[in-house]
Amino acid sequence: MEDQPTRLWSLEREGRQIACDVKLVPYGIEITLAHDDEAVVTRVFETGEEALDWADRKRGNREAAGWKKPA
Repeated sequence: MEDQPTRLWSLEREGRQIACDVKLVPYGIEITLAHDDEAVVTRVFETGEEALDWADRKRGNREAAGWKKPA
C-alpha cells in the first residue's frame, strides 16, 4: 500500500508553477517534481535524508533561476 503524497514545496514564475511532492512507497521514498501539475521527474531514494537533500537542492536551483514561493 502506498502513502499519499505530501507537498514539500512549490514555486511560481511567470504564471507557471513547479511543485515537489514526497511519498513513501514499498521500495523507498519517492520524490516527484511537477510543472503545472504534470510530473516531469520522479526519483526514488533509500532514505528520507537522501530524498530531502535532493529536493532541497532542486528547490535551491529553481530559486536561483528566479522561481519564488507563491504569494
